[in-house]
Amino acid sequence: MSIAINRPRPAPLLDDSLDAAFLSLFRQSAGLGMDALIYDYTPVPRSLEGELITPSVLRMSNVPEDMRQLWTESGYYQVDPVQLYALDTCAPFVWSYQRPDRTSLRGIISERHQPVTHYMRDNNMPCGATVPLHLPRGGFVTVTGIVGHAGHERDLGHALAELSLLAHTFQERIYPLFDRQMLTCQYVRLSKRERECLSWSAEGLTAKEIARKLSRSVATVTLHLNSAARKLGASNRVQAVVRAMHYRLLDS
Repeated sequence: MSIAINRPRPAPLLDDSLDAAFLSLFRQSAGLGMDALIYDYTPVPRSLEGELITPSVLRMSNVPEDMRQLWTESGYYQVDPVQLYALDTCAPFVWSYQRPDRTSLRGIISERHQPVTHYMRDNNMPCGATVPLHLPRGGFVTVTGIVGHAGHERDLGHALAELSLLAHTFQERIYPLFDRQMLTCQYVRLSKRERECLSWSAEGLTAKEIARKLSRSVATVTLHLNSAARKLGASNRVQAVVRAMHYRLLDS
């Protein structure tokens, strides 16, 4: 005779999930006149060379199918003038690729940005509004609402305050859902042992002292430190520690 065991079912994520929360945000932004919405988060926004780092969290709604691939794999994010401008300001702003001289993008668009500006115009995404959020510990977020018709820049200006409130509320709601991978900069990837050895090196320990701490040979520790330095593009151990700290790889 078998006995049926009633196991409790896991509660549905519903609005606690990132996707459900983003869908709710998109619906709210549509009430402000937005036709599309983009959210991105990166724990470290720039490389040491000054290049924008592709976000570790990216959500897009009502955009062309190829947009995600272009922004994350084809380098469009790195030359996106909206992202470049957002990183240097704390205030929400309106932008336009049809009439950049009337918005915050005046004077900054060049030939370098053409892949993005042409793509956005060709796909009926000529203007929008962006809310930049500079988070504690260096994280960076943008929430961007896009309008499918040029000439709406003035109307978007009236929606900035409400979009900003939505963006801040959304970020506070979803941040606890971020797992360790989302919160870790993916620009440089170190192994657990490489991070561990660098962390001890940052404390001033020598390879011999680290080897004693980890119960490993000096040769093994040196191998990990050299591997980490190579991945970080560092010429010595001190530089490797500094670079790892920039990418927040030694926080945990």
